[in-house]
Amino acid sequence: MKRLYLVRHGEVDGGDGKVVGHLDLPLSDAGRKAIAGLADSWCGLPPDGFFTSDLRRAAESARILATRLGVAPRVDPRLRELSFGDWEGLTWEEVHRRNGGHLVTWGERWWEMAPPGGESFADLSQRVLAWFREVEAGEVVVAVVHGGSLRALLAALLDLPRSELFNLRLDRSHVSALAMEAGSWLPLFLNRPCFREP
Repeated sequence: MKRLYLVRHGEVDGGDGKVVGHLDLPLSDAGRKAIAGLADSWCGLPPDGFFTSDLRRAAESARILATRLGVAPRVDPRLRELSFGDWEGLTWEEVHRRNGGHLVTWGERWWEMAPPGGESFADLSQRVLAWFREVEAGEVVVAVVHGGSLRALLAALLDLPRSELFNLRLDRSHVSALAMEAGSWLPLFLNRPCFREP
């Protein structure tokens, strides 16, 4: 049975209150520890495919996982988080103060509208799904992704309405798993701190 494990990277260092999309921050000590705990829960053979975003927080998480999975990750920038463009690195309070009108409009139309100099969620979905179409053949695939790219994949593969995407709890250092059954992707579990199935 085909399985897809989607890991959200660990907690980052220096991101509190900031807009962190393509801003390239490292893992915090707590993030490294939590990802190591997740890695310890892997059992079985190495996956057929192991992929990661090129951003440091994901790539570092993937390197920690690689020690347990027994296979080196392949880096693919298409798995990156949404680009917030001119807002990157600012605090959300600063964005509200400098660009409040655009922020409000973006909050209402985030699917089709991009932050200044950034990309829309539709753009993000397009690049993430382009990656997925290339790796779909693997029996067991693990990918280390971000909150945005994770939501884009779940929305497309599980046919979730956009209105539900931000109600999903998808914590850092947690994994969600999908399985292919009768030609459709179904959730095995969402947002667990270990790879073992419930």
